[in-house]
Amino acid sequence: MRIRSPFALLAALCVAGLVCSAVPSVSAATTLTVRDVGALAGFQTSTPSWDVQPGDFNGDGWTDVFFSHHGQPGELYRNRHPDGSSAGFTLFATFKDRRHHWHDRHGCAWGDVNQDERPDIVCMKGAKQGTVKKWNELWIQQPDRTFRDRAHDYGVEDVWGRGRHPSFIDINHDRWPDLFLGNDMPRLDGNPTPNRTFVNEGGTTYSQVFMGLTKEMGAHCVQTVDLNHDGWDDLVLCANTGLQLLIRAGDRFVDRRADLGIPAIRPTRALVADLDGDGWEEILTMGGGSVRIYPNDGSGSFGDAWSHPLTAGRGLAVGDVDGSGSPDVLAVQGCVDSINQTDVLLLNGGDLTSWTDMPNMPADVPGCGDAAAALDFDHDGMDDLVIQNGAYVRAGVLPGPDQLLTLGSWGLGA
Repeated sequence: MRIRSPFALLAALCVAGLVCSAVPSVSAATTLTVRDVGALAGFQTSTPSWDVQPGDFNGDGWTDVFFSHHGQPGELYRNRHPDGSSAGFTLFATFKDRRHHWHDRHGCAWGDVNQDERPDIVCMKGAKQGTVKKWNELWIQQPDRTFRDRAHDYGVEDVWGRGRHPSFIDINHDRWPDLFLGNDMPRLDGNPTPNRTFVNEGGTTYSQVFMGLTKEMGAHCVQTVDLNHDGWDDLVLCANTGLQLLIRAGDRFVDRRADLGIPAIRPTRALVADLDGDGWEEILTMGGGSVRIYPNDGSGSFGDAWSHPLTAGRGLAVGDVDGSGSPDVLAVQGCVDSINQTDVLLLNGGDLTSWTDMPNMPADVPGCGDAAAALDFDHDGMDDLVIQNGAYVRAGVLPGPDQLLTLGSWGLGA
């Protein structure tokens, strides 16, 4: 018998008078059904993975999806919904390093670098654990909707960096998106591999700036957010030494994690989102056998975490999957002994303590769970979940599918 949560046991002990403390409510959904329509929508059924980035690249109002496939070309899938009966996704473009023929692609991010209203995408590249040079990619979208890699022209190739995750950021309050590049560390050959920050020079090139972020500290996750609501972008970073909340302070970024009430933790993933609709963002972390939610007290500081156990936490995504108006939480699980673990979807009761543990999540999915993202691909008012299952493919474990999970009715009549 599989026990999905310890909270039911705690609640029973509380009623019996044996244990009594604040017990979060986790119930089981009985009326909703989750379906994987990835293959029906046109996604690959077996592919390596690393990152997935939704975005409306062609400005038609429908969200498209970019997949970073580790060791293979990146792929951009166009949302076909404007075509009517042919709803789903079509492979629109592949992204291959034809200059250096280096395919160790990791995290990516959308941003309109030159402000021409055509979104561009930056992708980080690895360096064989720091034994060779490498070259990041910056794909600038052209007027004909093709993409051209101009990382060299813009000065963001970062040849010695063990590239992991990028994030666009506003450094100087002009209209040009600046850029943070997060690198793993150290390099085996001893060359420096610090995280780097770049200011956008009028949409034509980037110049490196030094604001307390140019350090060798790793970047297992990164997110840009105005965490203290002072009008300046901050960074949430999963460094090798632990979670950092890098708050803008004048011309520097300073880690204020301890000041804001977050304990010293080393998450494999972290995500910031407003889960209770009060205008202040919560912090979600994954690691140590659980997903944790640190509630915001309404002033930018955080209280004690609510947690849910996991066996092999790998990726995080947040979206209103059931259309209730409150963002839900997906915890993607990877492999244990080469067996992909069932993902966990927590439906939000709206108060940060009441969660519905979605039953009947797709089980026995091939591959190993990896990254995920939320998007409402069919405009039904319910976010859908894209999940990759090609993490760290090893001998005997073939990569799994790019899933598209929905609680809606799309595809039932197909």
